Amino acid sequence: MGRNITVRPFLQADGGAMAIQQRAERTRQEVLSAAARVFDEVGYERASLARIAAEARVTTGALVFHFATKADLATAVRGRARAVTRITVESACLSTEGVGGTAIDKLVITTHALIRLFETDPTARAGERLARELQLTDPGLSGDCPWRCEVARLARFAAAEKALRPGVDATAVAALIGYVITGVELEMRSPSTPAHESWPSDEGPRAAESGALHGPAEQRLSRIWQLILPGLVHPAAGSQSP
Repeated sequence: MGRNITVRPFLQADGGAMAIQQRAERTRQEVLSAAARVFDEVGYERASLARIAAEARVTTGALVFHFATKADLATAVRGRARAVTRITVESACLSTEGVGGTAIDKLVITTHALIRLFETDPTARAGERLARELQLTDPGLSGDCPWRCEVARLARFAAAEKALRPGVDATAVAALIGYVITGVELEMRSPSTPAHESWPSDEGPRAAESGALHGPAEQRLSRIWQLILPGLVHPAAGSQSP
């Protein structure tokens, strides 16, 4: 009897502690999601702990319990963004394994997967924005981007497969694709190019004046691939779908 009387309070205490830990973890994840939305919307400098706390519907004290500074929050958001981006690019590459996809195929598919991710996931977009803004103070941050590393790897594989035109440098290809992805992601943030607009005609005055591509982001990306692929891919490698 004595044993039963003493064990039960310990079990109840353990259950209560577990419930507290679970609530704390939920709060932490809610704060991270809210921080990603705020960083995505206004950037690092304009974001404040008070604004993030309000977005997460928690007190500033509860936020600071989990993340002492805005820099800590930015680091955690970038870590989450890297994780989801890494999964996206790895899954995109694996999707071509069973059908004999070449490195060029994987490059095209990976870029489309990234753009879909950036269109739908504020954490991924926040990671991109934070990387750009914080790189100004810490240039070393640019080396830990999963999608840039994967693009560079696939460009090297394309060169090894002799899929690139003679004289085309794999490093330059990776840089070009990086500029394209970043450019399309930045265009998503531009209020002057809403995603629902139709493509302007080739001879349309607005297209000539602005030099901008309109329409859904993946359509913009496809148009860009149609333009650059002929200059990158060796004719013997066959046609690639953008």
